[in-house]
Amino acid sequence: METEKTREELEVALKQSKIESQAQSEFLSMITHQLRTPLSGIKWTFKMLLDGDLGSFSDEQKQIISKGYESNERMLGLLNEVIIANQNQSWDFQYDMQTTDVEKLVERIITEYLETARAHDVHLVFHRPEQTSPMVMADPDKIAIILQNLLENAIKYSNEEGSVTVNLIPTKDTLAISISDEGIGIPAEAQARIFGKFFRADNAKELKKEGTGLGLFTARRIAEKHGGTLTFESEAGQGTTFFVQLPIHNS
Repeated sequence: METEKTREELEVALKQSKIESQAQSEFLSMITHQLRTPLSGIKWTFKMLLDGDLGSFSDEQKQIISKGYESNERMLGLLNEVIIANQNQSWDFQYDMQTTDVEKLVERIITEYLETARAHDVHLVFHRPEQTSPMVMADPDKIAIILQNLLENAIKYSNEEGSVTVNLIPTKDTLAISISDEGIGIPAEAQARIFGKFFRADNAKELKKEGTGLGLFTARRIAEKHGGTLTFESEAGQGTTFFVQLPIHNS
């Protein structure tokens, strides 16, 4: 009797989990489709500015507009991939593997987040390696997604006047990227589920209501598709360090 009751409880819990997952997937689908329309509008505004349809600009102003256009294009591309991945439930992206200078990529992503860090009163620090970093075989746009997710979380969940530190650590076979913060940390009871789809730790939800719980899930999938890993060390109230490890490209 007790075994039957346990089985029934498990079936009910599984059914509820599937319902919740479907609801979250439908919500994500709605949001991504709604975001695509304004991003497409922004794209054509940037295009008109670059083409001179709305007046003339200096070379420096054109360079700034061009960067905005490129960032918007990357966001549109990612959004389209998220829509497809959510529809087929596989969460597999298309990958364009190429020899990649991770140090330059990290520098670009950090530059994009400087203003966000300042707005949160967070110090963003990049410790460059003493020697030139080895190249990796990667899709730079997908590695950028990992970095953006980790940096955004590190800044968002940091304490005011705290620091977010990025390090590049080359070893014999891998290039590791570590991103450390001094924020709320991940509670011990949440750590086993932190990479789960749609999962967010309770302390994260209390601090920031918004969030899909897909960032770390997606980041780890991308790292693994590159033959790498995404791991972390954390303690509640003491901050978190994430480690992205990628195989070095040997030409």
